[in-house]
Amino acid sequence: MMKRITFLIPALALSLGLLASCGGKPFTNPGDFLGGGGTGEIADSAEDVTGGVKEDFSDGGFADLAGDTSSEGAVAAEPTEGVYSISESGSYLFRGDYGGIAVGAKNLKLHLIFDGAKITTAEGIALDGATNKGAEVVITLIGENSIVSTAEGENAVQIKGGSLSFNGDGALSVTSTGKNAIKVSKELTVVNCSLTLTAGSHAVSALSVSASDCTIDVPSAGKDGIHAECDDETTAFTTQEGYVYLKNVDYSCAVAGDGIQADTVVYLDGGTYDIKTAGEFVEDNAQNRAEYGLAADDFRYIKSGNGYQKVASDYMGRDTMYGLAQGCKGIKVGEIEYPDPSDSEKEIAVTEGDYSILIEGGTFTIDSTDDAIHANSGTLSVRGGTFTISTSDDALTSDVLTKISGGEITVTKSYEGIEGGYVEITGGTVQITAQDDGINAASNDMGITEHVIISGGKVYVDASGDGIDSNGTILISGGETYVAGPTSNMDCSIDSERGTVVTGGYLFAVGSLGMVETPAQNSTQNVVSFAQSRSIAAGTNLSLTDENGNALFTFQTPKACQSVILSCLELAQGKSYRIYGGDSNLCEFTVQGIITTVGSSGGIGRPGGSPGPGGPGGPGFAPRTTT
Repeated sequence: MMKRITFLIPALALSLGLLASCGGKPFTNPGDFLGGGGTGEIADSAEDVTGGVKEDFSDGGFADLAGDTSSEGAVAAEPTEGVYSISESGSYLFRGDYGGIAVGAKNLKLHLIFDGAKITTAEGIALDGATNKGAEVVITLIGENSIVSTAEGENAVQIKGGSLSFNGDGALSVTSTGKNAIKVSKELTVVNCSLTLTAGSHAVSALSVSASDCTIDVPSAGKDGIHAECDDETTAFTTQEGYVYLKNVDYSCAVAGDGIQADTVVYLDGGTYDIKTAGEFVEDNAQNRAEYGLAADDFRYIKSGNGYQKVASDYMGRDTMYGLAQGCKGIKVGEIEYPDPSDSEKEIAVTEGDYSILIEGGTFTIDSTDDAIHANSGTLSVRGGTFTISTSDDALTSDVLTKISGGEITVTKSYEGIEGGYVEITGGTVQITAQDDGINAASNDMGITEHVIISGGKVYVDASGDGIDSNGTILISGGETYVAGPTSNMDCSIDSERGTVVTGGYLFAVGSLGMVETPAQNSTQNVVSFAQSRSIAAGTNLSLTDENGNALFTFQTPKACQSVILSCLELAQGKSYRIYGGDSNLCEFTVQGIITTVGSSGGIGRPGGSPGPGGPGGPGFAPRTTT
């Protein structure tokens, strides 16, 4: 049987992603770390909240279950138009047609072998373990099998108070027109086999879900595709339940709710994920607010053509506002509230960053109306994988730390691309197209001092709002960062409340002229800020060359711009350089200090938002060339 999966999530104080200087102070402004004598160790010092998760998953249970497929000694269950009842532990073989299967006693250990079984009912639950408290049920699949319940308000498969596992090399389709396809009170485990689930509500609903080397297809569901929910009697946060663990799983879904929803932790390692979510938009009025439990801030969409477009919270238009009737995120974890046993009228909300999403690898295609990947009151860590994301809201977002250390992420459409209280990019390739901010560090938690850190990888941002925006600080210490910021004068390519520091890497940021923010003087790598009143046309190849005409690095701007901010390790004080736009020499300058301004640049940016369509970002990610 599958072992219980446990987690050891590091303590919050060590894992919020705060940058500590050598003296131990939080990094709250660009000057705090400079006295410590180093920058590389500062950029690498942020802890990953989900760092302890991987080691706490055991694949031994998967291996045990994969080998538990023998039908030797099984009782042959005679086909029947009625319900086949089971009252004793043992192994049972099902072939042919049945009007239902009922598991009627407590604490049974059952091995059910489906070999061409077809279970159909219009009157109740097709496979019913409603009274079987503490049952452990393993279903081995051979060939093609099906379970169907067309009864109103009923699950197709229900194991109440027990656990359910699927294995074998066969397939099973489960259909529930009335409610959930599979409802399990405890753990659901799936190994090797293939499941196709269609449901009026959740396709899968369980205390926790673990799957390995299998296929799960959800052609349609009225709510979530995979839903892991803590027990109603749970009174404190625990990672013993409410989690989803998928390893080398081919998962696809088209649902009206969330693609994958967990109360505590989502851990994904390998496989393919094709997730489509589509929510219903409702008009802002008193009836809809009451019926769907929505507040004024939930109505953030206006009609745009045949669809809906999200707008800024301070939107001043006269359009009718719309909101989503239910959450329909691609992958989501938390936040839940736990009842206080000492006072039934109070609830305890866990907001300390316990929840987490950890993605080790896989191929992800996510098309979602709501956020694509969302960690409520927690952290999101992407260590590998290939992602193609299109969403009407945020692409990758968390309430605490969003950290990218590997993988290839392409966001073709989003309201905001990457968001978190802290945003850290240490590796991988990230391409973002955003209607508002491309990368945004923001939080309502007064205990979080926001920051964006880019210390490695390749980052390309095409944003109609701010390119990179932080309510705290921005640190660029490595990697390659290319930003195509806004054309409006109310936003800028780089915008920070407490300053931007550049200590390494390659930075090429273009944008409008109205609110240019120049990095701080306590940067340690030379920065050039250039601007001109005449617009540089979209599609222009911009390049920085040395005094001998050698191109140091280049960037093709996908939109018109007037300001350019450059920084690279080749810039040396006392040396002369040129910025070219195509074949035209835009300016020639000599680096005279950490910050060199050329033209009319040098303004200070402030946060803002400018909803509008985001253009494709493909051609802008030009390779850097060095000599």
